[in-house]
Amino acid sequence: MDSHYSTLRTIYEIVKDDPDPTSYPCKPAQIIVRQFLPWDTILVNIRKLDEEGMVSLQQYDRFTIVRLTALGMKKARANGSSAIRKSQD
Repeated sequence: MDSHYSTLRTIYEIVKDDPDPTSYPCKPAQIIVRQFLPWDTILVNIRKLDEEGMVSLQQYDRFTIVRLTALGMKKARANGSSAIRKSQD
């Protein structure tokens, strides 16, 4: 899985149990503590996901909120399913 899609999967894991996962305000710190990647790599991944429409970013004065989009949910679920299938093969 491409690095930015592993970041997408991490975001999905954070928000998936929320009643409305696409409205969950995910903080970058929540992503950082769950991935074994350098911070600058995670930022590049988040920007790529934003460009692809998988996440939306909302900038505040001192922080940024990352929200998974419906397209991002679909992609994360599809990648999770294929990863499960590969591990069972």
